[in-house]
Amino acid sequence: MVEQIRSFGMTKMTVGSSCDFHTKVVQFIDETGDDLLHIKTQAPVYKEKTELLQSIVNRQLGFVATADMKKADRKRDNAAGTICAVTTDYKTSPVTEKQEAAEFLDPQLSPYRGIRNHEYTKQTAEIKGMLAILALEENMDALQTLGLTEEVEALREANAAFEAAFLAKGLEMNAKSQLSDIDTKTLLNETNALYQEIVKIVNAYAIVDTNAGVREFITKVNGLVGMYANIAGSAQTVGTAPEGDGAEFPDT
Repeated sequence: MVEQIRSFGMTKMTVGSSCDFHTKVVQFIDETGDDLLHIKTQAPVYKEKTELLQSIVNRQLGFVATADMKKADRKRDNAAGTICAVTTDYKTSPVTEKQEAAEFLDPQLSPYRGIRNHEYTKQTAEIKGMLAILALEENMDALQTLGLTEEVEALREANAAFEAAFLAKGLEMNAKSQLSDIDTKTLLNETNALYQEIVKIVNAYAIVDTNAGVREFITKVNGLVGMYANIAGSAQTVGTAPEGDGAEFPDT
């Protein structure tokens, strides 16, 4: 008797189980070779559909960039807050040099107090304005006197990091939107149909092809079928053909 790939009620499986099943079959195809299995046309499309199905099943509910945005936002809030707070505190310093430096910077920083409460993108623009003011040559001595040069650099780095994370989130949102536009049921049906076509071709050639690689592939897939038939709650349909039986070979 010639062993062939058995069929089972795969449509009864969940999307997650179906994805896992097809992913393993793709792995077996890669190990055996689509040329040896006579599915050079079908295999690449099947693999593409399976990978797309996998991306839908594994898609994240949140965004990786969101955490980066929050981290950078906290850092720039702290840096801007420290600069403004230190300047305010030193306005009453008994050290004349520091008091004068604070009095010099304070009116320039006045428009930027409380910007941590503003909307993300507005705050980004405001921090750029604040950094432009602090970068003026006439403000360098005052910043050094108050020991704020490192805080200014930290503010610059944090704002740049926030902008990078903001753009990264936009890309993530676009990718997620594209996945959301895909009809999962249609994709699953297409993937299942490709699998069935591959099974039909492999089974047809298995009758006359005695290559050990093909036999091993069939054995591996049947092992999967046995396990996933239980998951699907269905019985396997034995697809064994007698030796010498004729078969119609599908076009590949």
